[in-house]
Amino acid sequence: MSNPSSRARRTALALALCLAPLAAAQDAAVTVDGVIDEAEWAGAQRFDAFVSVQPLTLTPAPADRRAEALLRATPAGIAVAIRAWHPAGVPQTRTRVPRDGSTPADRFNVMIDFNADGRAGYAFTVTAAGDITDESITNENTFSYDWDGNWQHAAADFDGGYAIEVLIPWSIAQMRDSASATRTIGLYVDRVIVATGERFAYPAASFTQPRFLSDFARVEIQQHSVSQLALTPYVSVVNDLNTRSGDHKTGVDIFWKPNGDHQFAFTINPDFGQVESDNLVVNFTSLENFFNDKRPFFTDNQSYFDLSQNLGNLFYTRRVGGPLDDGSGTADINLAVKGTGSFGQFGYGIFGASEDGDAGRDAALARLTWGDANYLIGVTRSRVDRPFLDRVAEVTAVDGRWQPTAEWLIRPVLMRSDSNTAGRSQNGHAGGVTVDWDPEGPWRQQYFLTYVDRSFELNDLGFQSRNDFRYFEWESGYRVTPNDPESTYASHDYEIELAYRDNAAGERLFGSLALSRYSQRRSGGDDFLFLRWRAPYLDDRLSRGNGSVPFAGRAGIFVESSRPRSGDGRLGWYWNLDAVPEAVRGYRYTVGVQPRLHLGDRFDVDLGVYLMHRDDWLIWQQAREFGSFKTRQIDLYSNLNWFVGEKHELRVKLQALAINADASVARRLNEAGRLVDSSATLDDFRLRNLGFQVRYRYKLAALSDVYLVYSRGGFAIDEGSDRGLGSTLDDTFSLRDDNQFLLKVSYRFEI
Repeated sequence: MSNPSSRARRTALALALCLAPLAAAQDAAVTVDGVIDEAEWAGAQRFDAFVSVQPLTLTPAPADRRAEALLRATPAGIAVAIRAWHPAGVPQTRTRVPRDGSTPADRFNVMIDFNADGRAGYAFTVTAAGDITDESITNENTFSYDWDGNWQHAAADFDGGYAIEVLIPWSIAQMRDSASATRTIGLYVDRVIVATGERFAYPAASFTQPRFLSDFARVEIQQHSVSQLALTPYVSVVNDLNTRSGDHKTGVDIFWKPNGDHQFAFTINPDFGQVESDNLVVNFTSLENFFNDKRPFFTDNQSYFDLSQNLGNLFYTRRVGGPLDDGSGTADINLAVKGTGSFGQFGYGIFGASEDGDAGRDAALARLTWGDANYLIGVTRSRVDRPFLDRVAEVTAVDGRWQPTAEWLIRPVLMRSDSNTAGRSQNGHAGGVTVDWDPEGPWRQQYFLTYVDRSFELNDLGFQSRNDFRYFEWESGYRVTPNDPESTYASHDYEIELAYRDNAAGERLFGSLALSRYSQRRSGGDDFLFLRWRAPYLDDRLSRGNGSVPFAGRAGIFVESSRPRSGDGRLGWYWNLDAVPEAVRGYRYTVGVQPRLHLGDRFDVDLGVYLMHRDDWLIWQQAREFGSFKTRQIDLYSNLNWFVGEKHELRVKLQALAINADASVARRLNEAGRLVDSSATLDDFRLRNLGFQVRYRYKLAALSDVYLVYSRGGFAIDEGSDRGLGSTLDDTFSLRDDNQFLLKVSYRFEI
């Protein structure tokens, strides 16, 4: 009889020899070239149960549209490959797309929830031409283009279709329990055929439904813990062509990930230059406009601070480095730091920033969470010190996320704000709950209930359009897939919405019943129809504290339609029609069309023309005085994209807006709360607004670029509108309040 210990050693050795090829395969590197080498992907997990999610029939993909995905965990990162067959006779759409561009093209999506808890995810998109888009996902199905990650990608053709490979580094996001040997991720993959409007995915999940992230497939993979230190220094030079003066700026962003559970970012003298431009907005209301952020330091892994609720944003990053408190310009940021991490089920996030100058601000925010995929409890606190205003403002929030069953998702939140301005203290409260009910079958429902008192304040570091309101909304959706294969449409999504909002005084601020239908065409386009009955209501903010202004109640309609370019076709287009009731009488009518011409896959240009007519535009003048204007407006939008080479891009962006407003009648809000005719003087006016940018980009490496940018724009209001709208538009192009040339170079070093 042989020795038991010897038998055990021989058995262990045999087992090790059997498992060695698999382990070696798992640790082998993947060459990201778009060519799926079977030896390279040996041992990978395979997923081929792709089903139709657009239209949302959940039927298996036909043989000529089939796809399969491969997934491997390597020391360098999570590698995913997708191989998809393209049906014969169906055009392939290979339009080149700028990073995070929205031009339709045949594409693949890889989406990962690294903690498999349904709180946050990341989307990695590669087109058949090899262009990319990356987004963060919060609130189950809210996508944001603001985030840009550093990941590898490639696309290639094979006989009968095309394929992609991506490698997502372990350092791309903070991941809980990174020291364990394995981890469970949420995975979603799909492929899109533009010419037919089809999308086939694994698993059977759709971002058109209230719950998306939570429906990702749970996949267990090997895990590798990594550390990383990356520095991105930059230098920018600006030449103001109006003043013949120049300026320069240097700074650095630092990213440090000691391990998978924790990551930190620092920025010193960050550059918020004019590489990206905001859309033009004309706002005569008392409410602030919201703008997205494009600054890398603020967009990177920002999703942890998103509470996914309807009270407002607790952390609005555009506040940091925004206008100084003395109104003298834009603040410079001396230093900012951000960090996120976890210890098991306990998570944390921190942020701090200090602005330069006596009118600058100091801001700090901390967030703590505890929970798993079924529940979450979070506590967030922010503080902003504004010395110029002698003001300190703090906000505390407690939020939760509870998924008692697969059909229900409940998200409550409670907030309190405290401030002290020149010795005067104030506190306010707010709360709300969002409930998603998505049962089996075609129906789905959402409920929103929100309360904000009149003293609640978020706008020192966050964003809220207003306070003092109670809001209720019920939505119910129903999906239909036509059985007739000859039908123009592949699917219809119907929705009914009932919404009501009032203030503490019991004044109705909003009330509506809305019906909508979103339809996907078999040719790849889509149509949207929205009908709303608006009840009479009061606007308690338009008069800037001088009384509530009555608005009439009537029906409104909005219709839009889009047709993407298909295959080698040259033309895609979009149009819309809008009719919204005015405050006192008549409607605001808008009609627009925006065709896009493709001269090959590397060059496209569009020109959008939108015309607006307003019967009775009500604009606040002073105190309780208002003016009604009959207006004509034209908006021009044009975008040119030219992919000169693999590393060269040229973009031209134009927005021009012209308004002719003819004084109709002066009105006054009387003591009874009615708008009556007034004898006040009311003048015609012309408004002009221009934004124009030419941007050349040379890609040095991942997240490393050279930008050459010429920007010009301006804003003007002139009395009198006796000239035609065409003349006003012509004069718009002469604006040059801003007229500058920018050179920016940034390079990312990884250590």
